[in-house]
Amino acid sequence: MSKTPSVRGALAWSFAERYLSLLITVPTTMILARLLTPTQVGVYSLCAVVTNLASILRDFGVSEYLIQERDLDRDKLRNAFTITLLMAWGIAALIFGGRFLLADWYHEPLLADLLLVLSLNFVMLPLASPAFALLNRELAFHKVCVVQVSANAANSATSIALAWAGHGAMSLAWGPVAGIAVQVAILVWLRPHDALVMPRLRGAGRQLRFGAMFTGSRLVESGSRNGHELIIGKVFGFTALGLFSRATGLIDLLAQTVSSAILRVATPALAADHRAGHSLVAPYARGTAIFTGIAWPFMGGVALMAGDIIALLFGAQWHEAAPLATLLAIAGLPYALTMLAPNALAATGQVRRRLSVALWYGPTHLLCVALASFWSLHAVAAVFAIGNLVQVVMYTRHLTEVLKARPRDLFMPSWTSAQLALGTCAGLALAQLASHELGLPLIPRLALCVAAGAGAWLACASLLGHPAMAELRRAWTHLRSRHA
Repeated sequence: MSKTPSVRGALAWSFAERYLSLLITVPTTMILARLLTPTQVGVYSLCAVVTNLASILRDFGVSEYLIQERDLDRDKLRNAFTITLLMAWGIAALIFGGRFLLADWYHEPLLADLLLVLSLNFVMLPLASPAFALLNRELAFHKVCVVQVSANAANSATSIALAWAGHGAMSLAWGPVAGIAVQVAILVWLRPHDALVMPRLRGAGRQLRFGAMFTGSRLVESGSRNGHELIIGKVFGFTALGLFSRATGLIDLLAQTVSSAILRVATPALAADHRAGHSLVAPYARGTAIFTGIAWPFMGGVALMAGDIIALLFGAQWHEAAPLATLLAIAGLPYALTMLAPNALAATGQVRRRLSVALWYGPTHLLCVALASFWSLHAVAAVFAIGNLVQVVMYTRHLTEVLKARPRDLFMPSWTSAQLALGTCAGLALAQLASHELGLPLIPRLALCVAAGAGAWLACASLLGHPAMAELRRAWTHLRSRHA
């Protein structure tokens, strides 16, 4: 990513948004995990897979197109708004009309009611998507922060209130609807210049071609990454699906705290560098090193302490999710190397290559999951590593061609991240051993391990001269100068 002050400021706001949202979502998750059963969460998770796939079709790559377009004018904005409107309302109609098919296939009538509620999101979202994309393009992440934190607060408050009142899985459906309603209201109020325009499709051919390629790759990626839930729900049942969903939810804490903050800034920042004619090799390599320096220690920590973390966050009824979380954390290690790759390809307009990767990864991953489902749920978690390795190999090939770089140019800076992860996990393991020897209860045990892991990370990052440490020092210096 570019090292301009505006990008650093955007990244700071993006992280602020994620951590403020985390202060909302983590307590919410802890409360809902104690109000809802694994079966209720499993039923909702199945609907979430369907609506997540539908959301990709709904956007049709419009957000990414608006971010990467070199010469954005009012006509292109009108085209973007029209495409979003037609896709979203069309999908809402499809979900409304086809919701009973899914309910019949899984023999669960509640699925139809959940999909009916979730279809409301697609009615509202066209009013927000173009405006949100423009805020991202302009790196106006102070406004994005207000929008997202407010929406998350509305989502959480609604879900908790309804779950407390005994509405079960329906509370998880109405929460996102409330969040989207708040998001739309704020974006209409903020209203970036030309965000709301009259519909028009004439001259939208380039957007439609871009959207078709981008959406195809996203559908395959998301379908492959979440399609396992459809298999698990059918083969193992909704309780197993709920447990697996909780395990993946723990891994997704990384996405909520770090990945999304970096990715939200990465695409517009990389696109800005590309529009200016700058090489993306160094920004990609440094961004990847920073991310792996956080992701690999995090994954290692989850693998070591999954049982204690799940007991604290979700309660005793979810203890069977712990070994699944350990396996998923280990399986996710390779993908951190190419976390920025889809954004780099989208920023350079190479969405066809992204589709090519998805077409290799998707069938491989789902085939492995289908075969593993003949053995056990743990085998399903373990084979995630195969699909992730396929993605790393494919993305590396495309990145070296597009960015005119060698693999070592892109990934060598991340070697220090591997050393950092080993040092951090060693500190965690020693603290975990000591806490068990001392017979510490859950919360003091976790506190000791987290403190030891954080201390080991800081010491190793400083000793290794890791780029993540340099960014922390720069941020600290900036804060001190502002408050001096």
